[in-house]
Amino acid sequence: MNNQPILLVLGMFPWDYSHLSDTIRSMVKSMKHSRLIYINPLAEDRAFTTKWQSKRKENIEIWNPPFSFLPTRYGIHRLREKFSAHSLEQQVVKELGADWRQKTIMYVTPTTLEQSYEYVSALNPEKLILDILDDNLNFPSISEEKKIKLTEMLRSISEQATTVTAVSQYLVDQTKQLLHREDIHYLPNGVDVKMFKTIEDGELADIEAIPHPRVTFVGAITTWIDLPLIERVANMLADTQFILIGPIDPAIEDDSKIRKLKSMENVHFLGAKPYNQVPQYLHASDVLLLPRTMDPYSLACDPLKLYEYLATGKPVVSTNHPSINRFLDFVYTGKTDEEIALGIREALTRGKESIDLQQSVINSLSWETRMNQLMDLVNKNERKTVSLK
Repeated sequence: MNNQPILLVLGMFPWDYSHLSDTIRSMVKSMKHSRLIYINPLAEDRAFTTKWQSKRKENIEIWNPPFSFLPTRYGIHRLREKFSAHSLEQQVVKELGADWRQKTIMYVTPTTLEQSYEYVSALNPEKLILDILDDNLNFPSISEEKKIKLTEMLRSISEQATTVTAVSQYLVDQTKQLLHREDIHYLPNGVDVKMFKTIEDGELADIEAIPHPRVTFVGAITTWIDLPLIERVANMLADTQFILIGPIDPAIEDDSKIRKLKSMENVHFLGAKPYNQVPQYLHASDVLLLPRTMDPYSLACDPLKLYEYLATGKPVVSTNHPSINRFLDFVYTGKTDEEIALGIREALTRGKESIDLQQSVINSLSWETRMNQLMDLVNKNERKTVSLK
């Protein structure tokens, strides 16, 4: 274990954020290295300090950036990121030693692209993982002008990266063209198998009050969730209860689609839940629903919820999203409302063969598996010169 490199990871969410899971924190928890450092993208508490603060959670060191007293509005967050990046090298040398580059692997994603760019530029690490988790450049809220700047930042990070991975084949193909490099590796997401496979006794009060059959979606309710599809299928299956669990994106909270769903007798919004309660809600359900849209930025992702759903052993019904292609032997899928409704009916009465097929792949979907595959790629690339197209 002492021969393992130090891992310096820039996070997507603060470490203690409990309402949503993400690839980075989930994978960090599975890591077995001599030293693990998780950099919070934002300080957990606003404080008038210009110094990095650190704490420990079990085997993980959590670093909180300084300058949290600066506001996020009017682009001032960019100054905060630049100031934090400038002081990060001093923090790294102080904590890891002057030779930190020889013994440290840095990990970043485009999810925090501007911050990743500043930190990578400031530190200039010898070994750098760029893990592409979403099509961040094509989110609807990003202007063309901003997209050009972000693309330049991503290419700059890529030029320094010794290992580049992407969670979907869509992203692999897209990134090869965008970054002009061929060595982009497909590395899908994973799941905490033990957490989601374990069945807790009893049901939580709010879902217990809802009759069966229960069809449940858990996750952030955003523009890439097909809300009109849920409405139409819920109308078709009036004797089935549709349950949505998760925070609603403020941008669509007052949308007519949300209001329509909230008015339906067999649709139930239970709100955001602590992540440690999610398995209980899933196990209390009869069918788990993944109603992803076919928008490009949705097609590019590899939803964590799919893996969490599969690990429960419960039947899964999904729109025709590319992420489910390797699970078509036991995931019910459809392109139309009628096909989704039929999939739900069939899932409620599925046979032993489908159950056994799903059970046979669960253990191979663990975060430990993903982490081992990632480190294999890092070791393979360690002595190679990055090949740019």
